[in-house]
Amino acid sequence: MNLNHLETFHYFCRFMNMSRAADHLHVTQPAVSQQLRAFQAECGVQLFYREAKEYKLTATGEELFLLSKRIFLRIEQMEQLLARKREADAGTLRAGIAKAYAQIIMPEIMEKFQRKYPKTHVLLSEANSEELLARLRRGKEDLVVVARSEYDSSLQAVSFARAELVLVARPDHPLAQQGTISIKRLSGESMITRESGSGSRVAVIQTLERYGVTPSVIIEADSLGFILGYLERRMAVAFILSHEIVKELAQGSLKQIDLVEGNIVFGADIVRRRNQPVSLPLAYFFDVLKKHGEENLPQ
Repeated sequence: MNLNHLETFHYFCRFMNMSRAADHLHVTQPAVSQQLRAFQAECGVQLFYREAKEYKLTATGEELFLLSKRIFLRIEQMEQLLARKREADAGTLRAGIAKAYAQIIMPEIMEKFQRKYPKTHVLLSEANSEELLARLRRGKEDLVVVARSEYDSSLQAVSFARAELVLVARPDHPLAQQGTISIKRLSGESMITRESGSGSRVAVIQTLERYGVTPSVIIEADSLGFILGYLERRMAVAFILSHEIVKELAQGSLKQIDLVEGNIVFGADIVRRRNQPVSLPLAYFFDVLKKHGEENLPQ
């Protein structure tokens, strides 16, 4: 049985008027007439006839029309279900990005994502790793990009990138003029770091503790701009992510201090809740993030 012909028969029976059926189906009236004749021939029995100027259904036509109502009711219900799904997928996506990556990756990520899902409203949060993981656990974020740490069983993570912290200071800082030094030389130095909860701060403090280094002063700041301004005005040192200070190093306002032990390296992950429903936009956003990390960032 040709379902297109059945659909034409169904709407013809519904209106008992070829012109109205044609309008509903967005076809011409001759096309409706042709499909009705073809459907009746296919069925092998008379389904309708014309009396005076009105169309009427035969008993078989009436029974077939009743059955077609059930079929197209189910089709309508399926279309409504899919429409609700598409509407849900075009809803809101919430992503939290660690400060170290928010500015350098999100403009490109968002441009690509919105080409495919222009109706999805994206809420981006920028915070430190500890705050973002807490928001993810509370259901305030759909996924987050954070510094690698130990995750509980409610979360699942995939590798995103490898981050590298370099030691920098003003070019006239005494340590900046000594070539390669040991990290142990930082004992007694004034240092500025990211705020508590930052993944980069955790990596710095753990490294200093591993080598028994105790700076004379540790100042915390949640703004890269403040850290850079402080370094330019004070004789202090800081570990900063290499991709955040490309311009400052090129312009000479900051100088990298090479360490015998090497730079501090730590990983970043894309993390989401293990059993959360995954919409099509969220799955695509996740894939775009992962691919961007693999193709553009150190691994």
